[in-house]
Amino acid sequence: MSLDFDIRTLSAVLCMVLALSSLVPALLRRLHPGLPGPSDWTVGMVALGVGIGLIFGRNVLPPFWSIAIADVLVLLGHAFLVSGSRRFLGRPAGWPGLATITIIATLPITVTYAAPDTLGLRFIAIGLGMAALAFCAAWTLFRDAPTRLSARRIVAGLFVVHGVLNMLRVAHYWLAPLEETNLMQVGLSFSTLLLWSILFSVGLMAGLTVMVTERLRDALEARILDLDGARRTAEATLQNQRNFLAMVSHEFRTPLGIMAASADVIACNLPTDDTESAEEVERIRRASRRLGNLVEGCLASDWLETVSEDRRSQALDMGALLSDLASEYAVPLHRPSETLRVDGDPYVLPIAFSALLDNACKYGRTRAGVALTCRRVGTAVEVAVRDDGPGVDPAEVPRLFEKYYRAARTQNKPGAGLGLYLVRRIIDRHDGCVTLDQADGTVFRVTLPLLGA
Repeated sequence: MSLDFDIRTLSAVLCMVLALSSLVPALLRRLHPGLPGPSDWTVGMVALGVGIGLIFGRNVLPPFWSIAIADVLVLLGHAFLVSGSRRFLGRPAGWPGLATITIIATLPITVTYAAPDTLGLRFIAIGLGMAALAFCAAWTLFRDAPTRLSARRIVAGLFVVHGVLNMLRVAHYWLAPLEETNLMQVGLSFSTLLLWSILFSVGLMAGLTVMVTERLRDALEARILDLDGARRTAEATLQNQRNFLAMVSHEFRTPLGIMAASADVIACNLPTDDTESAEEVERIRRASRRLGNLVEGCLASDWLETVSEDRRSQALDMGALLSDLASEYAVPLHRPSETLRVDGDPYVLPIAFSALLDNACKYGRTRAGVALTCRRVGTAVEVAVRDDGPGVDPAEVPRLFEKYYRAARTQNKPGAGLGLYLVRRIIDRHDGCVTLDQADGTVFRVTLPLLGA
C-alpha cells in the first residue's frame, strides 16, 4: 500500500505541475501573440496533463481511456513540444514525421490495451516513442545553436536526458521482461519516471521562458543596431546639410555686402532733388537687409536644431540691444531710464527681435504704426513690438509659431514662414515666452527673466 500511495502521490503532483506549467506558454502567447511556438507548447503541456490525469484514474476509468487514450495523449504532448520548438526557431512544424513516430509508437498500445499481460510491451512502445520525440526536439534545438551557453542549449540537454532515460527504461524492460500486470505495482522504475517527469516539466517551462526572453533580447539588440545605423546616417546627412547651408550662406553674404555698399555709394552721389532714384536705392537697401536676415535666419534655424541645450551666455543690456535694432529699422523705441540686463546669447537673441521688427514692418500698414517698447515687469523685462497691420485670424493663432506656417492674410507678402518659428525657439532657449496680443492692434510681447532677479 505504501508503494501504491507513493506512485499515486507522484502522479497527482505531476498532474498539478503540468497544469501549472501549461499556464506559462499560455501567458507567453498572450503577451506575444505573434511569436511562434507558445501555442504548440501550451497544447503539448495540456495534452500531457490530461494524459497523466487519465493514467492516475486508472482504477476508476475504463481501460480504453486510462491506457489507450492516456498514452496517445502523452505522446501527442511530446509531439507538440517538438513542433513548437521547430516553429519557434522558424522551421516547419514537421508534422508528417512527428505523426509517423506517434502512430508507430501508439499502434501496439491501442491494439493491446485490454490485455493485462502486455504492460511491458506498452512500456517499451511508449518509451521508444517519447525517446524518439525527445531526440527530435534536442536535434532541432542544437542545430545552429549559439556556441555560448544559452537557454536553447540547456533545453536541448533536458530533452537529451529525457530521451536517454526513456531508452534506458526500454532496455531494462527488454532485457528483464516485466512480470507485473498492474501499473501501480511496477515499483521503483515507474516512481523514478514520475519523479523525473516532474523535474523535466519544471525545467522545460523555465528553459522555454528564458528562450523566449533571449529571443526578445536579441531582437531588441538588432533593432537598436538598426536604429543606431539610421542615426549615424541621419547625422551624416545633417552634417552635409549644414555644410551646404554654410557654403550657401557664405556665398550670399558677399554679393549682399556688395549690394549694400553699392547702394550707399550711389546714395552719396545722388542729387538732392532726385527723389525717385533715392527711393530705388532705399528699396535696394531694404531688399539687401531682408535677404541678409533670411540668411541669418537659416543659420539660426540650423543652430537651433543641432546645438546642444547649452548656449553662449553673457549679460546683455536690453536697452542697447534694442536701440541698435530700432535705429536699423527706423522705428521709435520707448525704454525705461534704468538698465535692464538679461542672460542671453549675443549672437542669437538679437535675431529674435530683428525677426519681430521685420515682421511688423512687413505687415504693418504704415511705418509710423510700428513701435518698440521695453519695460520692467516684476523680475522680468518685457519687450513689445507693435504694428498697425490687419492682425491674425484668431483661428490661426495656435499655429502661428509653427515652422513654415504662414497665415492666410500674409500669403501675398514674401516670406518663408521661419520668422516667428525662430522667435519662439530662441526665446524658449532663454527661458522666456512670446505671446500675441490683439486687444489694441497687433502686439508681440516677449518676456525674459532679468539677470540676477
